[in-house]
Amino acid sequence: PHSPISGPFADFFSILLEEEHRLIATVFLTVVRSGDWFLIPDDARATRHGWSPNPFPVAFHAQPNHPGQVPYGIYVPSSTNIGGQPPGNFTSAAQNRPPFEGKWGVLSWQGDNDGIPWVPAQQIRNGANLLNFLITFEERFKEGV
Repeated sequence: PHSPISGPFADFFSILLEEEHRLIATVFLTVVRSGDWFLIPDDARATRHGWSPNPFPVAFHAQPNHPGQVPYGIYVPSSTNIGGQPPGNFTSAAQNRPPFEGKWGVLSWQGDNDGIPWVPAQQIRNGANLLNFLITFEERFKEGV
C-alpha cells in the first residue's frame, strides 16, 4: 500500500502500521487497511447508539508522524445521522477523504479526548496505539447528536 512518508522513515512507518493493523484485527476482525488508512466496514457500536446508516462504516488514519502525533477524526458516511439529526462537530464532506468506496464526512475526535494522554511506547501494545483510538469511538457514539 502507498504511504505518504518517504525516505528512511518510510520502512519504519510501514512496519509500524502493519503492527497496528495486526493489533486492531485482534479486536475488530473485519478491519481493512489501505496505506495509512483503516476501515471497519460495519461498526455496530454506532448503530447500537442510534446512528445511521446501517451498516455503518468507520474509517480513520495514522497521522504522518505517527505515533508522535495524536490521531484525529472519525470518518463516517456523509449521510450520517442520529434519529434524523446530523451529529455535532461533523463535516459532511471530508477534505481528507478515505481511500474506501462511498462519500465520507468527518467527526471531530482526537485520540486523547477522554482525558487519556496519548503516550506511545516502543512496543505498540505497551502505549497509546490506533486500537486504543478506535476503542474511544464508542464514547463519541454514546454522545449522540
